[in-house]
Amino acid sequence: MTDDDALQMIKKRIAETTLSACAPADAEAVARAESAVGFKFPRFYVRLLTEVANGGFGPGYGIIGIPPDGFQDDDLNATLTDAYLQGRDPSAGAYRTPRGLLYLCNWGCGSFSYVDCLTELPRVVTHEACENGLEYAETAPSLAWWLGEWAQGVDVGKEMYEVTGYRDGINPFTGKPHMFPTVRMKGARVDFSDRS
Repeated sequence: MTDDDALQMIKKRIAETTLSACAPADAEAVARAESAVGFKFPRFYVRLLTEVANGGFGPGYGIIGIPPDGFQDDDLNATLTDAYLQGRDPSAGAYRTPRGLLYLCNWGCGSFSYVDCLTELPRVVTHEACENGLEYAETAPSLAWWLGEWAQGVDVGKEMYEVTGYRDGINPFTGKPHMFPTVRMKGARVDFSDRS
């Protein structure tokens, strides 16, 4: 699938549904965001933001856009660039955002996917909390492929996990016994220790 194919499929999915999407960003907004975070954005990511929409559509609770007019995620409580810079603060310790990872979408319960802006193809990585901080796994080898899958109707959120077993529990809504799946993220673990 080419970048052009992926962008066309994304536009078509947005047009065929009631998904909300922000107006595309302009080149000046991209340049300001790149300047704020200190690195260039991958070509496909820039095309997504400027040719399709500046967030508000897509997997999870929606692709997070760039300031000033992009979609903002309520849980971040900041613009994309401010959230990145706050996450890079050394006081975040084991929860510090690795250099080059921009928030892409929120899955809820504190789990986010990111676009890795420092790889040749901008891959998608997702984190999950563990005892000593955050653990990252490659969710998709490229952002274009991942969003192309989403545009074709694949539940990319469900595809990120595999069921490893079940545990007994009580359903908090019904108060009845329930078997809850235990899951683990698929994908190779990514070590970002060189990006602190």
